[in-house]
Amino acid sequence: MLEKGNDKIIKKENIENNLNFEAKQNLLGFFDLLLKIDMRNNPELYKKQFNKNDENNRDTNNSD
Repeated sequence: MLEKGNDKIIKKENIENNLNFEAKQNLLGFFDLLLKIDMRNNPELYKKQFNKNDENNRDTNNSD
């Protein structure tokens, strides 16, 4: 009899974990969609800015 009670608790925890995972995925997907829309509407805000003195942003094409 205790095993049936424990099984119900475990099943409930599994359902809650699945719902939590799904809720996180939905939230991440929503913000990803918002970012894509904003990038499409305001591409100037997402352009990379290069500084000639910055070693990290050098172009790999050194044909100058």
